[in-house]
Amino acid sequence: MTARTPRTFWTARTAWRRRTRPRSLRGRLLLALLALAAVALIVLDVVVYGALRGDLVERTDVTLRAVRQRAASELAQPGAGTSLGNDVRLLGASEFYLQVRRPDGTVRNLAPRLRDPDDTAPRLPDPLPAPGAREPVTVAAKGPGDPDYRLLTQRVPGHGTLIAAAPLDQVQGTLHRVLAVEAAATGGVLALLAGAGLWVLRRGLRPLESMARSADAIAAGERAGRVTPADADTEVGRLGLALNTMLAGQQATQERLRRFVADASHELRTPVTAVLGYADLHHQGVLAVPEQRERAMHGITAEALRMRSLVDDLLLLARLDSAPPRPRQPVDMAAIARDAVSAAQIVAPEQPLSVRAQDGVLVHGDGGQLRRVLDNLLANVRSHTPAGTPAQVTVRTDLPRDEPSGAATVVVEVADQGPGIAADALPRVFDRFYRAAAQRSGEGSGLGLAIVAAVARAHGGTVDLASAQGEGTRVILRLPVGA
Repeated sequence: MTARTPRTFWTARTAWRRRTRPRSLRGRLLLALLALAAVALIVLDVVVYGALRGDLVERTDVTLRAVRQRAASELAQPGAGTSLGNDVRLLGASEFYLQVRRPDGTVRNLAPRLRDPDDTAPRLPDPLPAPGAREPVTVAAKGPGDPDYRLLTQRVPGHGTLIAAAPLDQVQGTLHRVLAVEAAATGGVLALLAGAGLWVLRRGLRPLESMARSADAIAAGERAGRVTPADADTEVGRLGLALNTMLAGQQATQERLRRFVADASHELRTPVTAVLGYADLHHQGVLAVPEQRERAMHGITAEALRMRSLVDDLLLLARLDSAPPRPRQPVDMAAIARDAVSAAQIVAPEQPLSVRAQDGVLVHGDGGQLRRVLDNLLANVRSHTPAGTPAQVTVRTDLPRDEPSGAATVVVEVADQGPGIAADALPRVFDRFYRAAAQRSGEGSGLGLAIVAAVARAHGGTVDLASAQGEGTRVILRLPVGA
């Protein structure tokens, strides 16, 4: 139990601090503002108090030096008695304590009738300050609660040591009044600053609180999907615009994801239904003839291969969207273009294909993915153009025209002389699972150009498509030049 006592204490202390610490941003800002203002005001009060005290004490010291000098001068005159002349009275000797200590130890008070008998004498130090010192010393009074004194000594030949002391009652009274005024002014300023700061913070943070409420409502399931932004010139306004942009992007992403899942489910439903149909026919004993069983197995294999191709495409898109890039190396795009064209000619010998590629055109990337891009583009040419339609693959390096010192790009262009693409379909050709109305009955899942665009983005490039009815189609892939 004893060993746990310190831990329990610190745990309780931390919990108490968390409970007492303001949780809202407005409370923390107001507390920080008041703390800084309090520190600044206290420092200012200390500086003013110290400067005023130094000035008042210096004035008292100047008068004390003059009184000491005049009293010493009168005492030094021949025939000086037990009282001082009018010169000392004119200096205000009634406010001062004047005393002479003879060498034999006797003490004589000077001008005793000029002082108020109720005034408390100073507590003289032992030993006394050095005679003739310019800077007075501060001593306390003999009675409690009485003012302090500033004290000087002076040796007077033939008389002894003159002790002159001035009370600091007026100085201390003035300082006490100044301290009270400073305390009242500091408290008033802090109270005024707290009220004004709370109003300003409430007004300034009101748009932020509105955005927080809107964000809570959106997180709770509200479909509005927007926050109310403040003035765009302020930080809060820019935050609101950024949140709206992020929410719009998130909604667009969710919508694309829902459409993607729906399209993927639709595409997979057909081969799965076909396979289940063949299996059901087998269980019912309908496939009794070997030719029917062979036809059914062929259909199952074809549908399974179709599903595998679709799943491979979906997996590639998922990796390109979320997975970190695979290790890359210099890739010769001219060699990849020639290999892709050779493979396409074997698949469709009747398709006239040509390649025009510069040697040594390198990009930094994944050779397998870049080969997949060209295979998809050439497959589109075979699928969406009549048999015998010529097509050409071009690989070249382009230098920027406007900025000669800018970075060069590798351009891979696949152009055909087919019927082209309808103008209303051009904005969506790179969408996943999108197929033009005239092509929905053909083969393919609508992921070919989506994979092309995803690979281009993953390699820091872009892809464009230009087409018109009856004028053919050109797909232009631009990639950064590799080492």
